[in-house]
Amino acid sequence: MERSFRNKVLFIAFAFALLSAVAVGRLIYVNLKGDEIVENAARSFKDVTIKVLPRYRAAITDRHGKPLALSYPVGYVFTFKFYAFKDEEKKRKLARVLARLLNLDERELLKLFELKRPSIELATFPLERTEEVARAIKSVDYDPKKGRYEKPFISSFVNVGEKFERFYPHGRLASNLLGFVKKDGSGGGGLEYQFEERLLGGKKRFVRYILYRDKGFLFLEPLDEEELVARELRLSLDFRLQAAVEEIKREIVRKFRPKKVVVVVMESKTGKIRAFTTYPDFDPNRTRVYKPYTRNFGTVDLFEPGSTFKPFLVAYALEKGIIGPRTLIKIDYGRTVVHRKTLRDPVSYLRKKKFITPEELLVYSSNVGAVKLGLRLSAAQFKELLSLFRLDETPRVLLGETPPLIADLRNEVNRAYASIGQGLSFNALHLLSSFNALVTGRWVKPSILEDEEPEVRPLPLSPSTVKWVRRTLVKVVEEGTGRRAKTELYFVGGKTGTAQKFDARLKRYSNRKLTTFFVGFFPSEPRFTALILVDEPKGKELYGGTVAAPFFKKLVEKAAVIYGLEPDKR
Repeated sequence: MERSFRNKVLFIAFAFALLSAVAVGRLIYVNLKGDEIVENAARSFKDVTIKVLPRYRAAITDRHGKPLALSYPVGYVFTFKFYAFKDEEKKRKLARVLARLLNLDERELLKLFELKRPSIELATFPLERTEEVARAIKSVDYDPKKGRYEKPFISSFVNVGEKFERFYPHGRLASNLLGFVKKDGSGGGGLEYQFEERLLGGKKRFVRYILYRDKGFLFLEPLDEEELVARELRLSLDFRLQAAVEEIKREIVRKFRPKKVVVVVMESKTGKIRAFTTYPDFDPNRTRVYKPYTRNFGTVDLFEPGSTFKPFLVAYALEKGIIGPRTLIKIDYGRTVVHRKTLRDPVSYLRKKKFITPEELLVYSSNVGAVKLGLRLSAAQFKELLSLFRLDETPRVLLGETPPLIADLRNEVNRAYASIGQGLSFNALHLLSSFNALVTGRWVKPSILEDEEPEVRPLPLSPSTVKWVRRTLVKVVEEGTGRRAKTELYFVGGKTGTAQKFDARLKRYSNRKLTTFFVGFFPSEPRFTALILVDEPKGKELYGGTVAAPFFKKLVEKAAVIYGLEPDKR
């Protein structure tokens, strides 16, 4: 008897040890192969839904640590396979209960109930209200007349959970740059998408549970979950300047009702982007409403540069000895013919001149002079010009940067129009980075991260050419088409641009749809390089010098106060 009992104990112990070994082995296997197991399960059973819980997402801050995006835990109400629940009266009751409790729109909830999705998030709420919300959901099944809970139980299809929610404390500020976070916790655009791995602490997304035929959850927790350290993303943006630029953008929108606006400010020497805003913008806390406007118009959209291209053309011609500073360029009183089309200079000063200097070409923005100069360049030289200032390739700073579009420069007519910025298209950040190279003599890769080392490459451009360009661009503001950007205390250098937009329907350039620019630097020894682009402004006298230049002046004055710039006008 005693021997038999001992054998039974040994057998039970052996069986338990074997089962433990199998369980541990299974857990280790799940730890290593968890994702694969769940994916196979999802393929094997059509009713399996994989549910991934959003992880903590690190903050995004400005250069001084001011939060621009934060994560915090919230409770949320979600359904699973709600389309299988057929009690319409209980559905309506649930909608009433949740609408009253969480201040929601009852009709919107009923619309969500009709979706044929495995799982639907209905609402979020403060974490401390979890028990209250859970009780409210359960109360829908309670029949006070009978004094008991009645089937079918709606609470079997609706539950509460916990997740992290993203919050943007400054709403629309830099929204198109920051992007947004989707309901599943993944980045939906902008920097949130570009730096997803860093913000979450790694690529691996652990499957937490699956739902199988409404019979509960299978948890797949790794034995030793690898440590995932979410790292804060410290941007180069300066909140003070960003806020000032946002206000300038709003003023532009109020005054001109444009289709788009882009304003970018970068440090000339380091390439650090200190402010970046676009319009239309959106509130990333409410992405459902503004989804069409979530893209970054400063990097995705292409614009013809118009007269802002002329400084590149003149600088190249000077550097290569095609012209000298005193070379006279024949403009025939501001009139020429290109491919049977008459081209005229709009500035009255130019209509009195048969010849102009390269300086006058830029100061008064002569289209005729630029065309005459551009036709002196061969196709190979024009391509070299674009390559010299890196206009032929994007800086590759932000995801989704659209590469430039460049017409076939072997065609002489294309070269003529390219000289005045037609047939070439760049995104705004690309144009700004190349302009910064022009006025500093060094190509500096723009950077959006404060802790990133500047990437600098000298340009094969002589100091004398750079000095001449800077001096002439200051004269554009002091005496020429950019006079409305002039300030009392600081020298500003820059170039206006007014680009007619090509009308695909009419197959010609429009006289009514324009993109206006001012791209410049300040003070005279550049500390900042900036661009203001206003697309399709509405009103009268719509030129770069009348639309964008006055707001560049405001930008300079605000930046001077923020950074305590020493006046350089004596």
